[in-house]
Amino acid sequence: MLFDLFLPQRVLFGPGSTYRLGEEAGRFGTRVLLVSGRRSLKETGNFERVAAPLTAAKLEVAFYDRVDPEPSLQTVSALREYAREKKCDVMIAAGGGSVLDAAKAAAGLFFEEGEVKDYFYGREITQKNLPWIAVPTTAGTGSEATTNAVLIDEEDRKKQSLRHPHWLPDVAVVDPVLTMSQSKQLTAWAGLDALTHAIEAHTCRFINPLSNAVSTEAVRLIVQNIYTAYTVSRNRDARERMMQGSFLAGMAIQNAGVGAVHAMAHAIGVRYNKPHGLVCGTLLPMIMAFNLPLVEDKYGALGIAAGVVPAGTEISIAAEKFVHYVQRLVERLGLPSRISELGVAEGDIEALIETITPAGSLKTNPRRVTHKEMEELLRELL
Repeated sequence: MLFDLFLPQRVLFGPGSTYRLGEEAGRFGTRVLLVSGRRSLKETGNFERVAAPLTAAKLEVAFYDRVDPEPSLQTVSALREYAREKKCDVMIAAGGGSVLDAAKAAAGLFFEEGEVKDYFYGREITQKNLPWIAVPTTAGTGSEATTNAVLIDEEDRKKQSLRHPHWLPDVAVVDPVLTMSQSKQLTAWAGLDALTHAIEAHTCRFINPLSNAVSTEAVRLIVQNIYTAYTVSRNRDARERMMQGSFLAGMAIQNAGVGAVHAMAHAIGVRYNKPHGLVCGTLLPMIMAFNLPLVEDKYGALGIAAGVVPAGTEISIAAEKFVHYVQRLVERLGLPSRISELGVAEGDIEALIETITPAGSLKTNPRRVTHKEMEELLRELL
């Protein structure tokens, strides 16, 4: 077995850990650029939690609050230019995965001379990145633990990852208090994104001892706490455990990979302008059922570890019950069960297959997916 491991340099985890942002940012200089989405940081009341420690540390803070829910190459280009204009020493990304991904790419390409689009399509990255700090406000993408930024080329309607081994954050400040004001809908979508990460990382073709261990624990934490976080938004224990699960799931995909759910979700999400977590959650049960014959032992082990079935349950039964549990969970969280509810029509299937087939994550799926099987899957999901 051969594998490379990529681990965050420094992680500050726990309720209230944002109070240390000032001292952490100050290690990189005095000029800070705080990056957020257009509304969520202020509407949730989290702006002061993030900004106050920076002010208290007497840092010079500039603000950029124009990151879209699905960041594009244009978003990254604009953010990079603004950061250069402000001559910032460190970038702080406070928000969901879109904010973290946009800042990650802008910081990663800060000293590069080429256009962002050049690197999106394969130009070599040669320069060191600008220091950046990740402050996730959702328990979903785990972007604080990965080197990849998921971006959209709006001109070509293409969604894929731009990545570099040096793009892990210099510091990840993971404070579950920042997720307490999430809506039920966002809690469900983000949580199912994290669950998809954990399950796919546990079953993909490039698993290793680290990814196996952290993905198992991530599944356990998410399965046992997602519905409580969804129904009782201010439950601190559930929020903290969901944040742990999301972070561990991010570590798992960074060091193993994902699978067919993500290959299909990127194509569907960009074509129909649907949130990533919503699409992943909708696809997850069907792709799990498709993969079941090849990963029965892994699904069974996850079902036992998560408490879906008791220890000692026959593996084949445990695996089937785990797949059924995920299907019921998706329904209870209010997600659709058919991709037609996301806008997919029968006439779109061939175009979707053309977009999905080249995806790297399809190649890491535990079960090979032929053109015919992909067509059958999409038709079955309609």
